Amino acid sequence: NTLGDFILLRSTGVPVYNFCVTVDDALMHITHVLRAEEHLPNTLRQMLIYEALGFPIPQFGHMSLILAPDRSKLSKRHGATSVGEFKDQGYMPEAMTNYLGLLGWNDGTEREIY
Repeated sequence: NTLGDFILLRSTGVPVYNFCVTVDDALMHITHVLRAEEHLPNTLRQMLIYEALGFPIPQFGHMSLILAPDRSKLSKRHGATSVGEFKDQGYMPEAMTNYLGLLGWNDGTEREIY
C-alpha cells in the first residue's frame, strides 16, 4: 500500500478537490476524463472514491502540458481564453480541431518545429 490515507474533508468540513470532482463527474455521468499530466497523481485516489461510493469509474486520459513561448505552463494570462475569442479572431473550427488534436504529438525525435 503505497498510497496511504488521504484527506476527503478538511477539518472545517469542506470537501477537498479529489472528492468534489469525483462526485460531480459521477453525478453528471461523465464517461471520459481528459486532463493534463499534472493530474496523474490524483487518478488513483479518485478511482478509489468512485469505487467506495459505488459509482462507475470513467476512462482517464492524461495529456502533455501545453507550454507558452516562455516555456511556462500555458494559462489564461497568455492570450485568448475562450473558443469564442478564437472564433472572433478568425480561426476556423476545423483549424482549431486539427491544432488541438496534434498538441502533445511527437514523431519520436527531438525536433520541435516542422
